[in-house]
Amino acid sequence: MKRMTITTRLLVAFTAAVLCLVSAEPILAATALASESIPEGPAGVAMRNAAAQDKYLFVYFWKQSDPPTQAMRAVFEKAAGQMNDVADAISVQITDASNAAMVKKFGVSRAPMPLALAIAPNGAITRGLPVKFDEQQLKASVVSRGTSHCLKALQDRKLVLLCVKHQTGPNDFPGAYEFTQDERYSAASQIVRIDPSDSSEHGFLQSLKIDPSADQGVMVVLSPPGQPVATFKSDVTKDQIIERLAAASASCCPGGQCGPGESCCPGGNCEPATK
Repeated sequence: MKRMTITTRLLVAFTAAVLCLVSAEPILAATALASESIPEGPAGVAMRNAAAQDKYLFVYFWKQSDPPTQAMRAVFEKAAGQMNDVADAISVQITDASNAAMVKKFGVSRAPMPLALAIAPNGAITRGLPVKFDEQQLKASVVSRGTSHCLKALQDRKLVLLCVKHQTGPNDFPGAYEFTQDERYSAASQIVRIDPSDSSEHGFLQSLKIDPSADQGVMVVLSPPGQPVATFKSDVTKDQIIERLAAASASCCPGGQCGPGESCCPGGNCEPATK
C-alpha cells in the first residue's frame, strides 16, 4: 500500500513539475479545463453536428461589432468558406445568453476578442487565434488525426504515451499497455498509436524528432500542455517508464526549489521530489 502511495505521488509531482516549467498558450491553458459535455444552445448543436460528420467546427467568438471585429469576421468567413468540406463554422457573441454554456465551457469570457477557435471532431482544441489572424493560420488549425488525439488527451490533463510503429498491433509496446492498465495511472494516462507510414502524420512526427522512415518503434511521453519528456524504444517496460518519470520529476524542482532562471510553480512552491 505504501508503494502505491509513493508511485502515485511521483506521477502527480512529475505532471505538476512539468506544468511549472512549460508555459502554454493562454487559449490552450483555458480550454484544457473543458469538460466532456457538449454545451446547450446553438453552438452546442453545431458542435454535435460537426462531430457527427467527422468535421471540424470553427467558432468565431466576439463581443461587440466594432470595425476590427468586422474585419476579422470577413477573414474568418472567407477561410471557413474555403474549407467547408472539412469544417463547419459558427459565430458566437459572448454576451448572448443563449451561448452562455459555450462561453463557459471554453473559458473565453475574459479572452481577447475577437477569437477564432478550431475544434476537432473529437473535441480537441487545435488552435486558438485571438484578436488578429490570417486565413492561412485558420487553415493550419486542421491537424492530423494523431495530433488531435494527443491534444485531446493533453487537454484532459493526461500523460500521453505516443506509440509510433509500422503496422502497430495489440502486442506492441507492452510496457505502455501495462502502465495505462495499472490502477495507479489508468485515469491519468492514455496511449495514442500512430502508423508512421501515414503521410498525414509526418509533420507531427518530425516536430517530435521522430523519423517516420525508421523501422524501430519508438514511444514518446508527452505531458500537459504538450511537452515531450521522455523517449523509449518499443520494448520498454512499465518499471522503466515509472523510473524515468520519477527522475524527470526530481530534476524539475529538486528539493522543492526551482533552479536559477527557471519558471517556477505558483508562489515558488514546487512539490518536493519523493525520495
